[in-house]
Order: sequence, then C-alpha cells, then structure tokens
Amino acid sequence: MSAAKKVEPISQATVRNLNDKLYDKRKLGAVEIEQQIKELNKQQDHDKIMEILIHLNDAFIRSTSVSSRKGGLIALAAAALGLGTDVGKYINQLVPPVLSCFMDQDNKVRYYACESLYNISKAARGLTLNFFNDLFDELCKLAADPDVNVRSAADVLDGLLKDIVTEGNQFDVELFVPMLSKRIYVTNTECRKFLVSWLIVLDSVPDIIEMVQYLHSFLDGLFVMLSDSSEEIRNVVGATLAEFLAQVKRKSSKVNFGNVVQIVLSHCATTDPYNYITSQTAVSWVTELITIGNNLILPYGSQILNSVLPCMAHTSRAVEELAKGANKRLLDLVTQTTESVDVKSFLGAVQSQLLNQRVPTRLAALRWVLTLYLRSSSELLGYIDDIFPALLKTLSDSSEEVVRLDLQVLAKLASNDVYFGRLMSSMIQLFRTDRKLLEHRGNLIIRQLSLSIKPEQIYRALSKILEPEEDAEFASTIIQSLNLILLTATELHELRSDLKNLSSDNSQDLFTCLYKSWCHSPTAVFSLCLLSQVYEHASDLVVKFGDLEVTVSFLIEIDRLVQLLESPIFIFLRLQLLEPQRYSYLFKCLYGLLMLLPQSSAFETLKNRLTSVTSLGVLQLIPKNPAEQPTLPAKINFSELLTTFVQRQQKHAEFLRRARIQNEQTSTSASQQVPPQDTLDKSDSGILSASSSMQMIPDLRGSGSSSSK
Repeated sequence: MSAAKKVEPISQATVRNLNDKLYDKRKLGAVEIEQQIKELNKQQDHDKIMEILIHLNDAFIRSTSVSSRKGGLIALAAAALGLGTDVGKYINQLVPPVLSCFMDQDNKVRYYACESLYNISKAARGLTLNFFNDLFDELCKLAADPDVNVRSAADVLDGLLKDIVTEGNQFDVELFVPMLSKRIYVTNTECRKFLVSWLIVLDSVPDIIEMVQYLHSFLDGLFVMLSDSSEEIRNVVGATLAEFLAQVKRKSSKVNFGNVVQIVLSHCATTDPYNYITSQTAVSWVTELITIGNNLILPYGSQILNSVLPCMAHTSRAVEELAKGANKRLLDLVTQTTESVDVKSFLGAVQSQLLNQRVPTRLAALRWVLTLYLRSSSELLGYIDDIFPALLKTLSDSSEEVVRLDLQVLAKLASNDVYFGRLMSSMIQLFRTDRKLLEHRGNLIIRQLSLSIKPEQIYRALSKILEPEEDAEFASTIIQSLNLILLTATELHELRSDLKNLSSDNSQDLFTCLYKSWCHSPTAVFSLCLLSQVYEHASDLVVKFGDLEVTVSFLIEIDRLVQLLESPIFIFLRLQLLEPQRYSYLFKCLYGLLMLLPQSSAFETLKNRLTSVTSLGVLQLIPKNPAEQPTLPAKINFSELLTTFVQRQQKHAEFLRRARIQNEQTSTSASQQVPPQDTLDKSDSGILSASSSMQMIPDLRGSGSSSSK
C-alpha cells in the first residue's frame, strides 16, 4: 500500500490565488489566509498556525516565481492581522521572511516587502524592535533604491518604525549604536538623509533615549557629512550638530570628552569647497567644549593646540576668528585653573607649531611659552631643554615680529642665572654659524633683549665669552656690531652714561671687562676709550695702530668711526675740542686718526672738523698747566690693557696671515688674475673710497630715533 499523500496546510484554491499574477487574486488568497489564521488562533491551534507560516515561507517567499513571492508577502501580512494581539508569539516566523525580500531583484517584490512589514509592524508594534538593527540596515539601503515607489513604501514603513521607537522604552540603543557607527559613513546622499533623520528622532526623546552619551560613536560621520555635495544635507547636519552640542551642554557628565574632543580636532583642518563649513563647525565645537569641559579638557590641551593654532592663519577669515577664540579660551583655562597642567606635552605642541609656515601661528605658539612661564616658571624650567633649541632657532625667523616675541620669551627664561649664561653662549654660537643672522638681526636681537635684561649684564656676559675667542674674523665682526649698538642704541643710553663717567668702581670694572674683548677690533676699543673719555690711553692706542697690518677692512672701520664722531653720540667730544689746552690728548687722538686715513671723504670730514675748531699748530696744543688735564682712573691698569691690546692684535695678524695663505693655496687661479686685496698700501686712497662707499653705516645724525630702525 502506497504512503498517504501529504496534506498541505492551506487549500489548493488559496495556493492558486496566492500564486496568481493578478493582484486581486493574490489579495483574495491573503484574505483566505487571514480568516484561516483567525479561526485557528481562536482554537489555540498553535501547531497548525506554525505549519502555515512555515509553509508560506518555504513555498512562496523562497519561490523562484515573482508572483509567488508577492503572494507570500501579502499572505504573511494577512496572517499577522489574523493573529491580532497574539502576533508576538509568531514574530520570528513573520519578520525574517519579509526582511529577506527587501533586497529582491524585482522592484515590485521590494515594494510588497515594505508594505507587508508595515502591516506586520502595525500589528506587532514594539515587538518589531527585536529585529530593529536588521530592519534599519535594510531601510538604509532602500533609501537609495532606484525605484521611486519602493522608496516611497520604505519611507512610510520608516515613519511607522520611528513612531514605534519613540512611543515606548523598548528600544535597545546599546544594541543599535554599533550598527549606526558602521552605517554613518555611507556616501549616498539619500542614505545620509535617512541616517540623520533617525538621529534627529532619537535625540528628540532624551528622556527615553540618551543619544548624547553615545555621541562619540557617530560624531565623526556627521562631520564627514558636512562636506556632502547636497546643501540640504549640509544644512540638516549642521542643525543636528548644533542640537547635539546643546545636549552636551545640558548633560556634560554623560559625554565621553576624550573621544569627542579628538574627533572634533581631527576636522579642524578639513578642507571642503563649501566655505570651510567643516572647519568652522569643528573649531566652534572646540571653543564650546573647552568651556563645557573646563578641567576635563586639560589632558587634551596639547592636541587642541596642534589643531587650533594652525587655524589662526586660515584661508577663511571666519575659521581664523573662531580659532583665535578657541585659543583664548584655552589660555584663560590654563592660566586660571588650579589643576596640574602637563607642561611637557604643551611644550611639545608649541615646538611643533614653531615650525609652522604662517606667522600668526608661530606668534601664538610663543605666547603659549610665556603663558606657561607666568603660570609656573619653575615647572617650565624643568622642561627647558625640550624647548630651548627651538626658541634659539626661531631667532633666524623671517618675521621680525616673531623674532621680537621670541626674544621676550628668551629674556623671561634668562631671568634664571643658569639659563642666562646658556642663552648668551648659545647666541654667540648662533652668530658664529649664521653670519647673516649677525649682520641682519644682530642689532635687533641685542636691543630687544636689552628691553628685558639689563644691558650691562648682557654686555658683561658677551664680553667674557668673546674675550678668549680664537676666530679673529668672527671676533672682530661681532665686536664691531656690539660696539655700534653700544654707541647708537637708545636702549643702551644708561650703559653709555656709566661708561662716559668712570667715577665708580662698577663703571671702571665694566670698562675693563669690555676693553679686554673689544681688543679684537682696534677701532672698537678706540671708540670705547673715546666714549669713556680716557683720551690719553686712546692716544697710546693710535700710536700702536701704526704697527698693525693695514687692511681694507681696518680702513673701512676707521671710516665708520669718523662717521660716528659726527653723530649726536659724540657731541660731548666735539664740544671738548673747544678746550684744546685741557683736552690735548683728544686732539692727539684725532690727528693721529687723521694721519692713518688715506686721502678720502672720511679724511676730509675729520680734517674739516679739526680745522674748524682752531688754526693753532699741534705744538701749541701742549698743555701749559698739566694739572688741568683730566686724569685717568687710578683703579684701571691702562698699561696692562695696552699690552692686552697689542697681544690680541698680534694673534689677529697671525690668524689673518694663515687664512690668507690658505685662501691662496685653494684658489691659485683666482689669485693670479686678481692681486690680493686684504693688505692695502697706506697711501692707496682709491680702494678705500670704493670700499667705504659700499659699506657705510646708516646716517646716525638722527640717532635719537634709532630704536625704531
């Protein structure tokens, strides 16, 4: 006997109707299913209902026939309606089969899938949320469906789902957030609209769902969306971010500040073609987060600096102003807080930003060093080795404004004796390796430092460092520069006054200290003697000048000195020429200087000055009463100083000879064509005129305003 034929759970008529190509026939089959399920549910025939639902999935939903899949979808919706309040018992047999059709190749099937799940969700309400992640993922994809009807149906289902989520507390946000974090980076504009709409809905019920505590999970994706090509998306995302920022203000204790800050900072430098809206939004968030987080922000201070300071010189004026505001907020916080600050990390950020190409950023970085110093100088000095080299390098900055501020910072650090000495030594080394810096910025550096540090302290320190200097060329060059600054800079007026009157032990000691290093330059030490009015010793120096090897550079130095004698600095000296009997050694000095000069413009200038005072002969200037002559300070051993000068110049001469020999050996061909010009015949005035005309010092007749040069 053959096995009994298997009985289907639904009638053949219903099967034919559900498989029919006509919608009305399928709808009729669905009504039959609804009635059958309703009757079985009354009878509490659970097994039979399960059998029907499984059969609908196997025979229809999984069918290769499009009509059968459509029939199966409408039948499952009808079954849900027939189950009524008991639909929850069979939710696992209703929702998954429908979800499997959301990505069906046939657009009609996708449409019916949305319609079917709408009806199931309407019956099941909150029970549908058990499948929320899968449903959300599918709806996100359908938001970009090519068929307008499918998108419309998905939108209707999406609206119902939002109502269900917001009407109760069954939504599992912790389960949903990982899905959101994954989908937030979609690039399709319609999908982005879908995601943002959900964030708006979830944020609208903070009493039920506190999305702000998961902000770090999707914030980055929102900032990425600000670069979307759709203005609508940009506006909606901007408004959404503003609302979340308001939530952060209200519920700051629930915000993961560390992750949020790092996400926001990563977008401060984002470039987009829409007026830098991403950067503007990010920097404005930074400003608010500093205010909201207060001390919680401090551990991220260095990261904020690295992101905000570059924006202070942004292409967008709006971003630039916002960055300035954020920087000021952080400055105020660091200045006022009583909490500990990671100075080392801040200095690391400052050091990095000192290399930035834009001036406002470098200036802001230097102001941070000042802020940290004023907050706790001892703490900053503990990490000085980390920042000191960068500050020294900044002295070579192309911006004078940056150099001035850098010098203020260095002056503050130099208030510590150890670092003052280190600053002076490092500065000399910097000038040694970068002669152009000495030439173009030496004046500015010394004068600016003199505004913050006593000039006497600076000059004493530099003099002691330079005294044993063996590089004759460098020593002569830097001493000439220091001497010119000493004689002309407004900032050094008090120092000049001390040297002009050697009445105190300190001023005499200062003179001696400077003299020993000024010996590297004959004209510098000579002008120092003129400034200090030790004319008798100056006249001895002039005599010694006759023993020196006369070079072009030496004559140019004398040329410059003559110009200085005509400047306001030496008015006192020119007036003393009116008393030839009292200041006979002054006349001897100047006539000696005149004899050293070849026939040149400098010679004529000095000769005219001397002859305008008196027409008396030199022999008539010998004092009739020696007691009237100014006496040399007794505590200064001028004989020893003169010996020091002679010995120093002998070393210079030997150094120059060796250098000349070496140059001749390395450039033989050049020396055969052009005669050596380092040594000059004392009577050759043409070379001096040509050389001095190119290397004249600035006109110092208006030196009262020299500080502005």
